[in-house]
Amino acid sequence: MPLTLSQATAADIPALTDIYMLAFQDPITVACFPRTPNVRRWWDSRNTEAFMGDPATRFIKVNDGDRIVAYAKWNVPVRADEPGAASRSSSSSSNPDALPLWPDDANKALCDRFFSELRDKRKEVMRDRPHYYLETLATLLEHRDRNAASLLIRWGLDRADRDGFEAYVEASLVGAPIYEQFGWVTSGQVVTLEGQYTELCMRRSPRPVRHAVGV
Repeated sequence: MPLTLSQATAADIPALTDIYMLAFQDPITVACFPRTPNVRRWWDSRNTEAFMGDPATRFIKVNDGDRIVAYAKWNVPVRADEPGAASRSSSSSSNPDALPLWPDDANKALCDRFFSELRDKRKEVMRDRPHYYLETLATLLEHRDRNAASLLIRWGLDRADRDGFEAYVEASLVGAPIYEQFGWVTSGQVVTLEGQYTELCMRRSPRPVRHAVGV
């Protein structure tokens, strides 16, 4: 059955959390977020809050029939005249760099250190330029040879190119090659776990649009 691409709904959030928990087995994610019911509830709540309250957030899913097999969380530039933009600006301006309140079961010290370094590196690379940010990309292991990730990446890059914006992503050393295929280049890195894990910070310039892109 062919894979299908569409925007996720709020009802899909628990399935997205399932995919996140199964897909991200790298040392830093497991160390930050042990696989406990408390952590799972936190991810459900955090994604639901972003889905319902952040006009910059786009959850995109890939289905194999009725089953979601991959998803991406893209953060897109929001125009000042878009619905919700004013409230988002107001809420973020008080402390735009604040980290989340981590779940009780998380390694909070490691989360603070790792995610603050990622935040600071993104600001260093992108400065104040608006850009598309691929925050999360997760695919079930048994579907990783079916181009689900490519569909999700292309969804955001088509729109970034159409709008003339750069794109940004953070990737493991294992995951970086797929992003390089789409034109991302490494612009920095964050090394953690006493040198045992490296996250690459990657930037992509917009390219000429060659076909029509949806909204």
